[in-house]
Amino acid sequence: MKIRRYLGSNTQEAILKVKMDLGNDAIILNTRKVRKKGLFSFFTKPMVEVLAAIDEDYGSKKEKNTSSRDEKKEVMKEEKSTPKVSEKDEKISELESKVINMESMLQKIYEQFQGNGNKQQAAASQQQDVQTVLKQDENKKESSKVLQLFHNNLVKSEIEADIAKKIMDVVREKLGENASMNEAASLIYKLISGMLGKPETINMRNDGKPTVVIFVGPTGVGKTTTLAKIAANYALNYKKKVGLITADTYRIAAVEQLKTYAEILGLPITVAYSAIEIKDAIHHYSDKELILIDTAGRSYRNKSQFEELKSLVLASEADEVYLVLSSTTSMRNCKEIVSNYSFLKDYKLIFTKLDETLTNGIILNTRHITGKKVSYITTGQCVPDDIEIANIDKITKNLLGSIT
Repeated sequence: MKIRRYLGSNTQEAILKVKMDLGNDAIILNTRKVRKKGLFSFFTKPMVEVLAAIDEDYGSKKEKNTSSRDEKKEVMKEEKSTPKVSEKDEKISELESKVINMESMLQKIYEQFQGNGNKQQAAASQQQDVQTVLKQDENKKESSKVLQLFHNNLVKSEIEADIAKKIMDVVREKLGENASMNEAASLIYKLISGMLGKPETINMRNDGKPTVVIFVGPTGVGKTTTLAKIAANYALNYKKKVGLITADTYRIAAVEQLKTYAEILGLPITVAYSAIEIKDAIHHYSDKELILIDTAGRSYRNKSQFEELKSLVLASEADEVYLVLSSTTSMRNCKEIVSNYSFLKDYKLIFTKLDETLTNGIILNTRHITGKKVSYITTGQCVPDDIEIANIDKITKNLLGSIT
């Protein structure tokens, strides 16, 4: 008996190979699914292995039987044509005919049984393929759930919907729907930290002239306290000669507040009531290395006050302008504030009161809308402690959130 093994991508292909090689008389001994050897075998579809056999003498025996039957038929014809045929010979002839018929019938039954077996194997293989597809679909749904969870976290962090969508679109484009949690988290982290960029602080001049910095922003965001913290940091930690100017003559006790800080820090302070007086004060501090100017909080809805603020900024000829925003401000109001301060040619962003909010979405949103650099953040009222250069890693992790 001759036994051979055949491989195919499915059952039908393997059996076709059997028939082409061994013929229709081959017997299927076993069918199973196998995987190719190698490192990448787990990522490929399993093959179908068919074990088939055929009797090596089957063809010659069949020919002998056929020729024998033909000879017997010829003899029977001759005997029939002869008038003298014995009763015994007739019975033998009849018995041989029945045997031939039975053999033919058995062959048909065997072929039919073999066909049914192949159909069952094909059906089983098809069912396994369906289960594989269903499993793949289930894995895709699980991966899709992971991406959806991250998207929900970004929205919960109060990141604008269009920004969150852009981030997740990039993730899907680069990783596909089958991204794992770690892959997605790593890529989203890189995207957010890249959007926030590297923070920038005050760029000091190196030509011997004082660096002039002016602070602007709406009312109640903490400009005066923030200015005092930066003044203390540069005077105490960097040993810089600092001079203070306040143009905030509208708010009650605003001047006194900054004077108190200046007295504690041992820094000179000048009150300016107009654009001309700001120029004179800056000239008076020509021996200083850093001049910090405080302005009154202007309601962005008051056009006349805004015109006055523009003249102050223009007169100061500041090297750097800081727009101070509260992290507790709603994104709707923040957009309107940014729009009204669009007259500023260039500025950096300071976000205050991060200790009063759970989410940092406003930082990424404002950075994305304005394209301006993030500089400092404040986390309380203590001078000079509650201020720091924006920690991009910390802010990004806050925006990314956690998945449980």
